[in-house]
Amino acid sequence: MNKLSLWFILIIVLSACGEVRQNQRKKHFLHKGNIAVKEKLYPEAIRYYKSAIEVDASYAQAHNNLGIVYMKLEKYHDAVVAFDACLGHDGNFTDAYFNRGNANIELKNYYAAIDDLESIEGVYQPVESVYFSKGLAFFGLKKYDSAAHNFTRVLQFDSLNLESYLNLASSQYYLKNYSDARNFVLRALELDPKSTDAQNILGMIHTDLKDYDKALDCFNQGLALKSNDAYLLNNRGYMRLLTNHPDKALEDINESILIDAENPWAYRNKAIYYYMKGDDVNAERLFLQSIDMHNSISLSHFYLGNLMLRKGNQARACTEFLVSRELGELEGEKAHLQYCQ
Repeated sequence: MNKLSLWFILIIVLSACGEVRQNQRKKHFLHKGNIAVKEKLYPEAIRYYKSAIEVDASYAQAHNNLGIVYMKLEKYHDAVVAFDACLGHDGNFTDAYFNRGNANIELKNYYAAIDDLESIEGVYQPVESVYFSKGLAFFGLKKYDSAAHNFTRVLQFDSLNLESYLNLASSQYYLKNYSDARNFVLRALELDPKSTDAQNILGMIHTDLKDYDKALDCFNQGLALKSNDAYLLNNRGYMRLLTNHPDKALEDINESILIDAENPWAYRNKAIYYYMKGDDVNAERLFLQSIDMHNSISLSHFYLGNLMLRKGNQARACTEFLVSRELGELEGEKAHLQYCQ
């Protein structure tokens, strides 16, 4: 063997040793990161996963795990970036498609979420998790039929899935299929008699059906289990507005806002309170605030249209009634036909 061949062999051996050490180091950092996640030491986990990526920028597993930590910290934009990086290095990494889909649901990027989830449908395990997440995405898009279809698929694999029954009930409620909605809620209560979400949905159903005594009973039962539930308080407040108990309603609505200041329905309900009291300035301000937070809040445009009529602004009233009508609200359709034809 000549000297040149010997040097060539040494280079190969040293290169192989370097790759082994690199592989060991990145796996070491990944393992340490995983331990930190189990101990909920998320900043430490991020540091370890980033160290693994510094050793090997194409380490897809580390990018995916980093994204999961960002999800736990509710840093959804950062999570999507991490999952993008993972898939950029390994386009067959199904976990990253699923995780990115769920991050995009949190970001309200529902179509992007559906694209990711459908790309792994039938491949990702457990399969019902994909249907559940798709159901959430379609629900976010207000495509309640499609949402219900996916939650039903979940139950084909997991007939005891409480969240799917609750989401099916919500979907059917928004479709105004009150009988089906009620049946799904009752099934949820069989699975968990202490479900405050179930009591809330059942109370909403009874409110829409103008069965206010039963609605109040549902909201009260839920609040007995969880006194600081912002949605129960807000919905009880709305029901009290409808039954002409505005001052009690305002107490519930204000308490709801203190607990959750990001619920646009609470501002709509507070606007209705001021509308009933004849305080047009505060009513208009709060209707606009609720619409700014969520443009299709039920009946916001209808009530705002009535407020504009009261102020003598028929053109603006007709604009609001038309929006309400286009949202499928019968109240808006009737008002538009009555005042704007």
